[in-house]
Formats: sequence, structure tokens, C-alpha cells
Amino acid sequence: MDSYQIIPSLPGYYLLIFRIYRKLTITTRGNKVFSLNPGIYVYIGSAYGPGGLRSRIMRHLRRNKKVFWHVDYLTTNNYVELIGFVTITITSWKSIDLENLLSKQMQKYLEPILGFGCSDKRKDKSHLYYCRRNFPECLRIIDKILSSIKNIGIEYTINILTPTNI
Repeated sequence: MDSYQIIPSLPGYYLLIFRIYRKLTITTRGNKVFSLNPGIYVYIGSAYGPGGLRSRIMRHLRRNKKVFWHVDYLTTNNYVELIGFVTITITSWKSIDLENLLSKQMQKYLEPILGFGCSDKRKDKSHLYYCRRNFPECLRIIDKILSSIKNIGIEYTINILTPTNI
């Protein structure tokens, strides 16, 4: 079974794990400029629209699409590869802003790309984080962060898309 078939259609949150192959300068439609070094990045997103996580992640996997969100500037770039994703579903009825919580936790271990992907979340520094480590170490950090907050009532699955060239 490939990773795409197991993506739940439930609402929830997700992390996208990217490898950027060369230095990039991205200018968004709002004229924000971001400079990104080569390496591994983690993006935090939510999927509460029709089709939930499956619909949103499948959209991010497509290269040809209208650029709308900041993350679309990465998913449509030929020097960027989506190498993994994490699906996160809420198993309790607690009201929590998981994007904000994840953003705060990521800041403890990873470097925020200030203002990227969080224009609708003014309290968050970023929704894109630079991991100055190799891919397996980045995965361990992600697992550590998610394991540390699992008691709030979440379930998560880490999916690796390209096990070669890692």
C-alpha cells in the first residue's frame, strides 16, 4: 500500500517535510521575501475543509496548481522535493490550537523562517522551520515533538515518500 492510500479523509493537521536542493529566494504575492538555504524543512498546516487531510496533502503533492498559500511556492518549485509528511488527527474533544502549539514546540529544536505560512496566525512566528540536520535526525526531532504532546489527545503517522537519496 502506498503512502497516499493511507491518508485519512478526516479533518486534522499535517507536517510536510521538504528537501531544498539549492539556495532559493521566494517572493510571495504579498511581496514578502524569504531566503531559504539548501536542506530539510518542516511545514505546519491544517486541513479542515472538504476532504480533510487527504484532499489537502494530495493538493500539496501536485506540482501544477494555482499558487495560493506560501507553501505553494515550495511545492511548485523544481528545486524543492516533498520527501515526507505527517498526518495528525485529534482524538479528544479538547479545544486546542494545534498549529500554535506545534509552532512553539518546533522553535525549541528548529529555526523558524519568520512569517512564512502563518499570516492567518499572528501569534505564531512561522509555520516553516529549517532543520539544520540530516533527514533521519529531523524525523527523530519531529517524533520527539509529537510524542511530547501526544497526551493532549492526538494520533500521528509519519510517511516517508522517497526512501532513496536520503
